[in-house]
Amino acid sequence: MAKAINEYSLPDLMERIEEIFNANPAPMKGFNGVVQYDVHGEQTGTYQHYFEDCKLTIKEGVETTPDVTMALSYDNFKKFLLGKQSGAVALLTGKVKAKGDIAKGMKIETILKKYNIKEPF
Repeated sequence: MAKAINEYSLPDLMERIEEIFNANPAPMKGFNGVVQYDVHGEQTGTYQHYFEDCKLTIKEGVETTPDVTMALSYDNFKKFLLGKQSGAVALLTGKVKAKGDIAKGMKIETILKKYNIKEPF
């Protein structure tokens, strides 16, 4: 049964993201890399998203050097996921701090728009 985003713990939300992406891999075509999210605030954690050959694998913690690291609050992570927060605006206003290949980080927003994730999911 679908739930509202606020009903998910951060680990459960990461698991759901992996399910959604892998159920429809087409939007990930041609995108390979490791994106790290350092999430703080209401819930905290570090997760690496491994994009390879139209597959997403999410792992908690740091296993490799990411292409880009994005530090943001759990609230902003949820807004970004639902398309309610622009990545560019978040960077410019300091709601997300990114280091590494910023273009790769911005590509995630383009991919997310193709999934058009809405609540409940």
